[in-house]
Amino acid sequence: MTELLIPAHLASVPANPVADILSRFGVNWASFGAAVLNFALVSGVLYYFALRPVLKTMDERNRKIADGLRFAEEMKARLAEVEKTCENRLAAVAHEASTMTHEASARAAAIEERAARDATAKADEIMRRANENIRQERARMLDSLRAEVATLVVQTTTKILARELSDAEKDRFNTAAAAEIERAQ
Repeated sequence: MTELLIPAHLASVPANPVADILSRFGVNWASFGAAVLNFALVSGVLYYFALRPVLKTMDERNRKIADGLRFAEEMKARLAEVEKTCENRLAAVAHEASTMTHEASARAAAIEERAARDATAKADEIMRRANENIRQERARMLDSLRAEVATLVVQTTTKILARELSDAEKDRFNTAAAAEIERAQ
């Protein structure tokens, strides 16, 4: 009666069905273990001799990029500081010129009472010299500013180009530096 209730192929179920399936598919535990060990060894060798150096190189490059960006920010801050110093110098020169102009006018008025012609000639000469001094001082300040800007651009470009860059990046940086130097002049 049990033969009617349980089909024939289910009646012969082995005690360990997993072992039966593995033996039917031809799984050899020794080969499987050797393959797992081989995979683990190859993975370990690749990790220590391939992946770690690549990760180390990537970390180094990221650090260099961060250093370059930090340096660029420092140079921007320094450039702003130099520009502010130049503006302050120009303001001082303008104030000095204004003071010189007022002094020249006062002298001219005092001298005019005594000798009108001599005072006018002296006042014109003082004004001409004051304007010439202002022009010369401004030219010196602009030349100094241009030199400092060019030096900062060259320093920044040198620091950035010290990294390993592609030819396209080098061309782009060179073009930008040349444009910055032209603009400074």
